[in-house]
Amino acid sequence: MVAKLVIAWLVVLSIWRVRSSYDGDDVRLTSAANRYEGRLEVFHNGTWGVVCSSKTAFSYPSGDVVCKQLGYASAAVVRSKASYYYGVVASNTTRVWMDNVRCTGKESSLLQCSSDGWGVNRCSANDYVGLQCNLAYPVKPLSMPVRLSCPVHNNGSCTVCPDQRGPEPGDCTAQPAAQGIVEAFYNNQWRAVTLRGWNMNAANVVCGELGYPLALGIPTMQELWPNFDGSVCSASNATDSDDCNARAVAENDAFRNSHLSVYLQPLTCTGAENRLLDCYFPAFGPVTNPTLKVATVTCGFQPHQSCLGSKNETYRLRGAAVPWTGRVEVKRNGQWGTICDAGWNNLAAGVVCRALGYGTPSLIAPSAYYGRGFGVIHYTNVKCTGREGRLSNCSYQTGLTAQNCGHRRDVGVVCRTPYPACFHPEARLTQFYDRDTSYPFTFLEVNGPSGWGSLCYNDTLNSVSFSDVVCREASSMFSYSVMRGVVSPPYRGPLYSGSMACNGTEWSVSKCSQDLSLVSEASCPNGQTVVQCTPARPDLVPEYTVLETSLRQYPYLDIQPIYNVRCAMQENCLAPSAYSKPDNSFVKLLRFSSESMNWGRADALPALQPYQWTWHACHNHYHSIESFVSYELYSATNGSLIAVGHKASFCLEDSVCAMDGGYARYACSAGSQGISVNCGDMYGRYLDCQWIDVTDVPPGRYSLQLHVNPRGEILESDFTNNRAGCTVQLMANGYVQVVSACTLLGN
Repeated sequence: MVAKLVIAWLVVLSIWRVRSSYDGDDVRLTSAANRYEGRLEVFHNGTWGVVCSSKTAFSYPSGDVVCKQLGYASAAVVRSKASYYYGVVASNTTRVWMDNVRCTGKESSLLQCSSDGWGVNRCSANDYVGLQCNLAYPVKPLSMPVRLSCPVHNNGSCTVCPDQRGPEPGDCTAQPAAQGIVEAFYNNQWRAVTLRGWNMNAANVVCGELGYPLALGIPTMQELWPNFDGSVCSASNATDSDDCNARAVAENDAFRNSHLSVYLQPLTCTGAENRLLDCYFPAFGPVTNPTLKVATVTCGFQPHQSCLGSKNETYRLRGAAVPWTGRVEVKRNGQWGTICDAGWNNLAAGVVCRALGYGTPSLIAPSAYYGRGFGVIHYTNVKCTGREGRLSNCSYQTGLTAQNCGHRRDVGVVCRTPYPACFHPEARLTQFYDRDTSYPFTFLEVNGPSGWGSLCYNDTLNSVSFSDVVCREASSMFSYSVMRGVVSPPYRGPLYSGSMACNGTEWSVSKCSQDLSLVSEASCPNGQTVVQCTPARPDLVPEYTVLETSLRQYPYLDIQPIYNVRCAMQENCLAPSAYSKPDNSFVKLLRFSSESMNWGRADALPALQPYQWTWHACHNHYHSIESFVSYELYSATNGSLIAVGHKASFCLEDSVCAMDGGYARYACSAGSQGISVNCGDMYGRYLDCQWIDVTDVPPGRYSLQLHVNPRGEILESDFTNNRAGCTVQLMANGYVQVVSACTLLGN
């Protein structure tokens, strides 16, 4: 009996030794659609765990060891921040086995490399290591762009660019956008992609990579280019017509000859790949293709998500300057919320990008990279195949789960769009340096009637709406400040003068109203236009819970004699009737607290410089913004404005900061004003002007609203979340009742 137990135990040990030997079974790559890339995991003590790099970066020699252990040629890409590419793993469900791994490149297994020891680590979820390996045969390039091509003279349906950027509200049917021959750029040359293995799966991958949400079909060469075989026009029957002149024949022959060899055969795609390079093909080519059998595709826009009805979930991106980039927000059951980055990857991001009318994602951004959202967190641990139409069709969890998903982990995405390739900008930024001071100037150039040239500055350009459009088109960024002119600049080129008027929502200055003419430098008395752009802005959001708490804690009106609020009268904080009353008269004040958080990506600073601030002698302080928060009382029955108040920014500072990422930098006692990222400015109900004067307001039900930054004096990434409010009942006995919970409005 003992002998049998010993034998059984030796069998178990032999199995364990095989499992943990250096044959590649003790490492793996996960969380990617392709077998040759993903998050690196190692098998130890009967459990898979991740590898991280908290201090020492995971090197290419270390990556080579892993990739060779898995049977590939070498490491193509080493990613120390794997969560940006393969999603975030919940820390409570994954072991961290190795940290700060150091290999020489000569080892046969990762387990032979040095590290801090099994399970010893100081890692966060963003420190996990990922790899992309070079296939043993062939070795894949790091990038391989794709495009659609058409002959110059095709007389068919071939067109490489759409007429519009995407589906518009009201477009409720799928719309063809572009179709042509699929080409790939490899080894410094564009060649057609093979027809072998080409199907709708591959077509969807290419369309997604080109910035389109779906493939509508695979057209025949006859449809795209009726003369593709040279039968319609040839050198022998060339005429002077547009179709068959000698030049057209020569150009088409050259195009045909350039497609007599192809790349990537045979091709195998599942349809869920992020780009064509992620599909499988044992050979890159080129391969001879005398019959011109090449891949073709028709890419299109799907119906606008507004056509799906209110019961379906919809998406939007916030916190960035361009519409295809930003924090992912989803509307479910009539309520907007965010998505936690736990488990988020390209497959889930692709569902959102395609639903918005874009292609596949080029980048996923965890950890609230585009600023923190607010409200409910609708999704976490989303697992999609990539073919779903909505995230609700994927596997997921909801609410705040064990992964501790707060808004500091809101996920963002950058979706692919045909804009860069198909819509050529009409504005660009060119930097020159002053000859004497070496100071850099970023000049605005526009594509005017005589080509690219600088723009003479005038007052019509001094607007945020115009500078926003310029920065959005020229750099995919926000404007940092409005335009200004530089006299006698280092720029030497064509000069334009005239007006350009934008409303701020245009995606190109070509969509703005403009009247430009070519002028001389002497006709530019205000100098040439320069612009400053920035990738980030603050995002001010009223904390509606603070408003509601203050109303419930002090549910009564404050009655004060006018002589107690004389300083507030000088700041126009009382009703007009108060200014004609004697000092011993009384006013009724609806007091409350307000807190304005900055959940954006840049500090919120006053637009005016300190020397421009206004001194208020009665209160003995400076005003950096005349009205930082406005207070409004509306009739609950007809919505008419009943009474108003406002709060000047006498002390814009970091009163409160989030414990998980907020650091106070501004304090009025130190002479600085502003609100840092993830911090807020708190105005208590006991302060002057922290009220609405309701002396002349009869008892009844009203809508109380707070509007942060009402005049837009601080430039923000999002102005739609600046208003909060709730319904209150003013009682005849002076008490105040909160009828409905406070919430963000107009979002």
